[in-house]
Amino acid sequence: MDNAFDFLTLDFFTRASAFPGSLGTFRYRFQRTGWIGDGEIQAWVYENVCFELAERKETETFPWTEEGISALKTWLTQKLVERGWEPYRIPYPPGKCKEAE
Repeated sequence: MDNAFDFLTLDFFTRASAFPGSLGTFRYRFQRTGWIGDGEIQAWVYENVCFELAERKETETFPWTEEGISALKTWLTQKLVERGWEPYRIPYPPGKCKEAE
């Protein structure tokens, strides 16, 4: 997953004030305030459920600057390594998959 977060740039965060995303089962969410140069970006990582139901949320806030975006990418990469990820799949209960076929 080298360079998994290269798409994150200063301009990326002008598209919306909130942005959820995932890399397979690794989930993240961003919320920005302010504007480039004087705003902040809060980031969360959490388990493979919707944000509202997640129990293991970790969060960090970064300045909306080039340096802040670089620190955000480093933090996300570290969390991806710590938490791991798998390709996305629908978690069927054991034994239920064959019944659906």
